[in-house]
Amino acid sequence: MTARKFSTKDLQVSAFDPVTYLDSDEAIAAYLELAFAENDPVFLMAALNDVIRARGVAEIASKAGLGRESLYKTLKPGAQPRLSTVLQLLGALDIRLSITPAKSARTAKKTASKKSAATKRARMTSTPGRPVQAKMAPKPAVTTKRTSKTAATRSRLPG
Repeated sequence: MTARKFSTKDLQVSAFDPVTYLDSDEAIAAYLELAFAENDPVFLMAALNDVIRARGVAEIASKAGLGRESLYKTLKPGAQPRLSTVLQLLGALDIRLSITPAKSARTAKKTASKKSAATKRARMTSTPGRPVQAKMAPKPAVTTKRTSKTAATRSRLPG
C-alpha cells in the first residue's frame, strides 16, 4: 500500500471569523469580558470591532453618534481611540463596563460562598423578634493518655 502525499491544493482552509458566533447578548458580553481580561488594548479593539460588525456597523455608528467612516477609522488596527469614544461605542452596544478588584476568580468565589454560608446559618438560628444566637456543635473529646488501642480509637470517632 502506498501512502498518498498531500499538497496545499488538497487543503481547504477558511479564515476564522468570530462574528458568526456573536449572536446573543451573553456571547458578546463573555467575548468582551475575555478581551478585557487580556489587558491588551489592541486585542480589545479587535474584539470590539468584531462585536460591532456582528451588530451592524451602520446601526452602531448612528447609535453612538459617529459617522460610519469615522467608526471605521476608530476601529482600524493601530488606532488609539479616546476613552470617551470607546464608552460611546459600548453604550451603543448596550454594554455597561464594571470594575472589580484584580483578585483571582477562584478567591472571589470562595469568599462569596463563605459569606453566603454564614448568612444561611444566621437565618437558620434567628427567630423574629429575638437576637440571633449562634449554635455550635460540641468539640469531640480527645484523650491525651493512651491506655489501650481501643480507647484511643474510640476517642477519635465522632459521636
